[in-house]
Amino acid sequence: MNILTMNKRFNWLICIGIAVACIFLSGCGKSKGKAVDTPDGNAVYYWRTTFRMNDYERNFIKEHNITKMYVRFFDVVENWDGRIMPVGTMIFIDKVPQDIEIVPTVYISSEAIARYEEVKDKMLARIEDMASANGVKYGEIQIDCDWTESSADKYFAFMKEFKTMLEPKGIGLSTTVRMFQLDYEAPVADYGVLMCYNTGDIKKWETDNSILDIKDVKPYAKKLGGYDLPLSVALPCFSWDITYGVDKNMLGIEYDSYDFSDTKRFSKISENKYEIDKDKERNSYYDYWTPCFVRHEEVSLKDILEAKDMIVSEMSDKPLQIVLYQLDSVNLSKFSSDDVEKIYR
Repeated sequence: MNILTMNKRFNWLICIGIAVACIFLSGCGKSKGKAVDTPDGNAVYYWRTTFRMNDYERNFIKEHNITKMYVRFFDVVENWDGRIMPVGTMIFIDKVPQDIEIVPTVYISSEAIARYEEVKDKMLARIEDMASANGVKYGEIQIDCDWTESSADKYFAFMKEFKTMLEPKGIGLSTTVRMFQLDYEAPVADYGVLMCYNTGDIKKWETDNSILDIKDVKPYAKKLGGYDLPLSVALPCFSWDITYGVDKNMLGIEYDSYDFSDTKRFSKISENKYEIDKDKERNSYYDYWTPCFVRHEEVSLKDILEAKDMIVSEMSDKPLQIVLYQLDSVNLSKFSSDDVEKIYR
């Protein structure tokens, strides 16, 4: 072997070594997930129990270049008798749009995820059956889970196993990421959707706004730079009324069902908190389950944009997409078309 041949082989081996090292190093720096092919345009959630869109919502999709819709298929929860079962299954009245990407989304409770081995196969089969029956073509499934520290290990194990189940079918897997979950490692998924809403403690009467409060977002935003998963960002465009009992115990959520201009019924306590006046002729006392107080919550454009800018500025990469929660004409019509475009930009 002559010197020229040896030099050529040596140079070739160096090139191979450099290439392998680059692959290895890039793999070490990457998250467990990878940024999947995300369509240009914007995204929305559809979180109801009946799939039926009115003209406003259909026009919204076209006007604002919606290319992806996360459609809640069903919830998986622990029933009162201890069984893990699906509830709130979506009923498809209208056909889903065929010109945008549909992502079947399943919410699974913290109690149910702790027993995921009982339901993982049934979950996938149910998604497949619903999609087939309703003409939904999909290449991705999203899991929404309110896991906490006590159920974290089960959630991570489920995500790993579920992704393994989906890969042979060519189906991607994404997950929602709540703000407090940024304190933990990233799950095995292609990407996450950061839920920049429901940031406060909804159960506490003292909370100012549980949907979105900048002071609640700020501590978690600082952790985004080190989070090891590509992210889209979901922002809130909805409002609701939270009812509380006589002891300020949370009773439930109502969707804009109260007329606070009725001063005979409501006494204003602060900017968004009201006391329901007692009708002495009909109610001699309030029991534990009687609504006595209401907190009205909504989010201004200013707060949405401030939260978005804070989140995006702390992320190591720009968001894959901006996602609005949710596609609902009642709430979205409170924002002008220009307002919506500002949120998406």
